[in-house]
This record gives sequence, structure tokens and C-alpha cells, in this order.
Amino acid sequence: MKLALKKKTLTYITILVSLLVTAGIWIGISITRDLPSATPGPAAERKTALVEDFTGLKAWKETDAISFRFNPAHRKHLFDRNRRLVRVQFLNNESSDDKSASPNPDGNEGKASESGTLQSNGEVTVLLQLDSKKGLVFENGKELSGSDKGAWLQKAYEAHINDLFWLNPFSALRAPGAVRRLTDDQGLLITYETGGVTPGDSYLIYADARGKPQRWLLWTQAIPARGIEFTFEDWKEFENGLRISQKRASFLRNVELDEIEIYPDFPGQRPDPFAPLLERIAKEEAR
Repeated sequence: MKLALKKKTLTYITILVSLLVTAGIWIGISITRDLPSATPGPAAERKTALVEDFTGLKAWKETDAISFRFNPAHRKHLFDRNRRLVRVQFLNNESSDDKSASPNPDGNEGKASESGTLQSNGEVTVLLQLDSKKGLVFENGKELSGSDKGAWLQKAYEAHINDLFWLNPFSALRAPGAVRRLTDDQGLLITYETGGVTPGDSYLIYADARGKPQRWLLWTQAIPARGIEFTFEDWKEFENGLRISQKRASFLRNVELDEIEIYPDFPGQRPDPFAPLLERIAKEEAR
């Protein structure tokens, strides 16, 4: 009797595994789409300008600095746009194998993809100069050095590229290497043909008549499902006219951006959070 029960249990397990595998294959097929054909030209440029106007590209360019939190990866960012300095805080022992989103560039930053695995016993804070990739790394307030420092600097750079693009992808529609085309159903297809380490990523944006983005489909190297769709939700307009969608919803995973703060004058009268980094770089260059 025990043998029969074991055989029956094994049969049930086998059936369950088969159903799960079949469901996974079905889901993969159902969300996999071919990249649509699209045409470059004046119509695509007009659609691009419409989206840029609605999302506030001019306000974005006039913003000195911006801070935000990227979820589900639990990272906090402070980006000084004028000086091209970033502070990235890794919270809750977040490790670098997170693939929560697909990276892409803004105009001068290039593309990157997160790789490798780093573990921390607490909060890690990275101060980074984007152009030189020089920086400081602190784990629970203690400065790191050597290979650990180098690994966290690279991780922070990649996280910044990824998370900033999710914050405001519409600032990168005219980035170097970006090709803009329009599909038959009026979708704006952006393909980043050159730049960074993952050339070829494409994003299909659907916007309403005002230029307000409604949803986008992604064909990227970081997300295996080709043509996966996210909707733009929870829009917020800031005092300077910048508009940001704070939630990208998908049946696989949501990407949320909160604690967003705009700094029209940075650092202004406040203490400069990048002072330790700038002082260290100045000392190194003076040697």
C-alpha cells in the first residue's frame, strides 16, 4: 500500500511539473512578439517632439539635480546633472544579479548591463564621477578599497544607467545612436543602434494625441521575453513642468519610482554631498 501511495504521489508530481513547464512555454510564446516594421522620417520626428513636449524635456534639461528611489531593486539615487556626479545607495543587501529592468542611455552616458554578484552586510553608498568613473564606496559608513571598491563602482555605474533610463526614458529619444521610426499603428519605435555594451535594444512607445505615453514594448538583451509590455501609470507633474510616470506595470513585474525630488539649484545653500569625492579627486590630481 505504501508503494502504491508513493507511485501515486510521484505521478501527481510529474503531472504538476509538466503543467508548470507547459504553462511557462505558453506564457513565453504569448508574450514574444516580432519587432514591427517602421519608417523613419518627418512623421516619426513629429511624434518624438510631441512626446518630448508632454513629458517636459525642456524642464528636464533645466533641472540641476534629481533624486529618486528605484523599486523593486531598493536603490536610491541622487544625480547631479550639471557636474555629472551620482550617489547610489544600495539598500537591504541588494545584490548585483538583479535584472529588474533593461538599461539604456541618456545622451552622454552610454548603455550598460548589470553583471556579477556582490554581497553586502548592510547599506552600501557609492559616490561616483560618471565620466572618469572615479569614486568612493562606503559600507555601513566604512570606506572600502581594492577590488571590492572597484566592483561596487562598476555596479553603481550600471545601476545608475539602468535606473535613470527607467525614471525618464523620454529624455533619451535623441541620444547618439538612437533611430526613430513610426509604425503603421502610430507607435514610435526607438532603436539604439550604437553606444554602450548592448546595441540593438528597441522600445516601442504608444502615446495619445497629446503625446502622453500610454505603454511601451521592449526588445532588449536584458529581458528574454521579446516585446514585453509595460503601461505608464501614476503620472506626476512637478513645479518646473517635468512629468514622470511613477509606475510601469506588467504582468511579470512592476517597476516603481518614488521619493522623486527635483532640485532647480544644486547644491545651492545646502551642504554638498559630493564634497568628499571632489576633494579626493583634487588631491589625486595634485600629486
